[in-house]
Amino acid sequence: MKAGCAIFFAASMAAALCASAHTTAESNMVVRAALYGALTFYPDNIEDGLALPPGVEEPNTWRGFLGGDTNGWTLAEKKAAFDWYLTTLGTNDCKSLDEVQREEIGMAIDMCDELNYTNSLSSIKALALNPKGVYRYEAIKLALEFSSVDDVTTEFVETIITNVSGYSSGERVECYWEYAKKLRQDPCTNGVCASALSMFYRNRKLSGTGAATLDRLFSDKIEGYAQSSNRLDTAVSMLAVTNMRPQFVEYFTGVTNQLLSSGQPLPWIDIGGGGN
Repeated sequence: MKAGCAIFFAASMAAALCASAHTTAESNMVVRAALYGALTFYPDNIEDGLALPPGVEEPNTWRGFLGGDTNGWTLAEKKAAFDWYLTTLGTNDCKSLDEVQREEIGMAIDMCDELNYTNSLSSIKALALNPKGVYRYEAIKLALEFSSVDDVTTEFVETIITNVSGYSSGERVECYWEYAKKLRQDPCTNGVCASALSMFYRNRKLSGTGAATLDRLFSDKIEGYAQSSNRLDTAVSMLAVTNMRPQFVEYFTGVTNQLLSSGQPLPWIDIGGGGN
């Protein structure tokens, strides 16, 4: 981080905190100053061991991010203002904001991640579900990192992966990746995990997005799936999808050839009413 950037951050915070009435506009100004300061800090980092100017902290703690008790604002009040800001992201038309304001939303997600702020989960999920949200890929990723394997998370994931027109393939595949990773790590000793696997299974032919991830997940977590006619049926369906990447075609061609050349009967497995 350049010294000038650090000084500008300190000046920005001082200007934003000059008001003490704690109106909505002033709260927004306090939060935006902190987010802009973080945006100023992180692209440059510390260059050549340059020491930070006195009174300036790296924004990797609540105090470094929001500042201490200053100009009529306590740190607790600033944190409450940040909480309020986060709650607006699920309903705002974020796409109509200017470039800096959109970047500030991205930094807000980064700060929740940096500070491991799990209390932000509901707001981050709301942003991920906002049709007019921005940085939804990052919001999806963080929401799933903060979430546990449960029915609420499974519903959240299904809402996104089934909305093919409302989410990009990148946003949807992130949903597949992150939740599949959690399920692979889960011992699956209760019905919640089985319900999540069933949800993925009944949506497995929705599109090619996430299909290879699901194939690996089912093979790992569903007993007998790796040598089942369910897997062959899915692989054949995926090969019928048009305009897919060569790696995708190669993967499911390999699965199909492996199953057809096994010389063993391929049983059909009933997977939680997940369909044919």
